[in-house]
Parts: sequence; structure tokens; C-alpha cells
Amino acid sequence: MSQPAISKHLKVLERAGLVSGGRDAQRRPRRLEATPLAEATEWLEGYRQFWEGSFQRLDGLLDELKTQENKRRRAKRPGGRK
Repeated sequence: MSQPAISKHLKVLERAGLVSGGRDAQRRPRRLEATPLAEATEWLEGYRQFWEGSFQRLDGLLDELKTQENKRRRAKRPGGRK
């Protein structure tokens, strides 16, 4: 990653309040801001739980449809059911 790209990302994080910057001679140290990061994590966790539940329900539905399709295929085989 180039230095300008890193600087751009750091500015975005600073504007979002997730990191803070300072000056020490020619150095520009950065610090993570715990409170905004914790708030962002909490907000994201709600969405993670929502999508995880949605994908589990979708997996269940797909399994059910696959089972139904397999039953139909077995019923259509020549010679009847096995």
C-alpha cells in the first residue's frame, strides 16, 4: 500500500472519530479511540446476528427443497420406487 493511500485512509478514520492523531516533531502518531470503536462494533453485531439468522433460514429452506427434489427424482425412475 502506498504512503498516500495510507494517509488517505487515516484521514477517513480520523474524520469518523475512530483514530486520533498528534504531532511529535516529524512523527505523526495515531491512537485508536476505544469508545467509537466499541459503538461501531455493537452496531455491526446487530447486523451480523440478523444476517446470520437469515442465512441459517435460507440453508434450511435449500435443504428442504433439495430433499423434495431428490424424492421426486426417485419417484420418476423407471421401475418405480426403491
